[in-house]
Amino acid sequence: MSLYATIGNRLRALVLPPRPDPARSRRIAEVRLMLSAVLVVAVFSVIAGRVLLLATQEANARTAAMIQLPAAERGQILDRKGRLLATNLPITVLHADPKEIMDPREAASLLAPLLPRHDEAALLRLLTKKTRYVELDRKLTPARHAEILGLGIPGVYFRKSTLRSYPSGKLAAHVLGQVDMDNKGLAGLEKSLDARLSAGEDITLSIDAGVQAVVAREIARQMEVFEAIGGAGVMLDIHSGEVVAMVSLPDYNPNHFAAIEDDARFNRATLGLYEMGSTFKVLNTAIALQSGATTTSSYYEVSKPLRFGRFSVWDYHMYDRDLSVPEILVLSSNIGSARMAADIGAERQQFYLRQLGLFDKVSLEIPEMANPLVPGTWRSTSIATVSYGHGISVTPLHLASSVAAASGSGTMVEPTLMHRGGAPAPMGERLFSEETTKAVRSMMRLVVSHPDGTGNFAEAKGYMVGGKTGTSEKINPDGGYFKDR
Repeated sequence: MSLYATIGNRLRALVLPPRPDPARSRRIAEVRLMLSAVLVVAVFSVIAGRVLLLATQEANARTAAMIQLPAAERGQILDRKGRLLATNLPITVLHADPKEIMDPREAASLLAPLLPRHDEAALLRLLTKKTRYVELDRKLTPARHAEILGLGIPGVYFRKSTLRSYPSGKLAAHVLGQVDMDNKGLAGLEKSLDARLSAGEDITLSIDAGVQAVVAREIARQMEVFEAIGGAGVMLDIHSGEVVAMVSLPDYNPNHFAAIEDDARFNRATLGLYEMGSTFKVLNTAIALQSGATTTSSYYEVSKPLRFGRFSVWDYHMYDRDLSVPEILVLSSNIGSARMAADIGAERQQFYLRQLGLFDKVSLEIPEMANPLVPGTWRSTSIATVSYGHGISVTPLHLASSVAAASGSGTMVEPTLMHRGGAPAPMGERLFSEETTKAVRSMMRLVVSHPDGTGNFAEAKGYMVGGKTGTSEKINPDGGYFKDR
């Protein structure tokens, strides 16, 4: 080869690229692709690791928060002297996840002898439900807990919880109410104060458990004497408005709420509407004195029935002489009360009854409260019949709070089931002067202390007892009232 040829070849080698080797090019492409894939996987691994780290940190934070803020145990309810009325008992709840039960039939067969609440067929239905949670029992004893744990059934779990307990059983059941299986209030204070109790707050009531028991016993005794289907009683502190006792019979045991009958749930003290009969004469007398319609030295003619067309007002015992205002209350004269009410007049009568809260629902901490039934049109017959407690229906709590104002402070004190602890009660506007309330108290004392008083059976040695009797007649569905009931 000549010198030029050699130089030419070398110049071409420097200027022109070498011919590509197909096999070598393929290997280079594969290496580049592999490096790219590794790089992508590495990037995604870093991202996934970061997401997992954040999720773990968030879960740990939630777990820490749960540990730091455990669910509060439901608050206790106590009477005014600190005696437990409602508390909590620790229990073990047995539950299952049907989706984790490998052999529901075998599981039901193993559990049935240990769970008397369910038979095998019922357990099988529970364990095959299309859900992730079924409750099997709420009151496992430690021994039964150990037995079921020893069975080793996958999907069966235990959970610590509390059971609401009422140590005194039926005592003050309508005041306390009850809770459901999840400790949510269903009635009474358990319902109205559910938020406070769920937050763990203990509540002290105005109720005195000892007094409550005595009132319940006496009402039950009188129900037996008169063969009554129900009874109610309210004891009110006239100065503070505190309800010291509130009884409705028949009552129930809130520890067994599933077995409570509807009639027993009904709180006659706050939901029962009754024509209060002659007990209303206390209010009629107080209104007549305060409005200036009469005085304690006034007399009324009662020897003849008071007639309103075909309707007549009679006395159980007719008197052939005029009666003084105190005698009208002591002897419980319907005619005398109606004549007094006529002097009061419809406008003033309605004004005072409204101010006494007898036209509206009583404000109290429990939700079971009723609105009174009042005459739609206030005729002359309404003026007369309302004076002795007919034609207007109110609850026993209405009567107690209104009589407390007429015979006590002279002002309406809002009743409460909360213990005020000696704090002064919020007072309403004065309705009755001290002179009026003093006169009313004196006359109520005569009802009990006078030999002819309708309440002389209530006289108690060593006590200054005052009161007013009342007799209500049952309504006849065909109109009017039964004369013998």
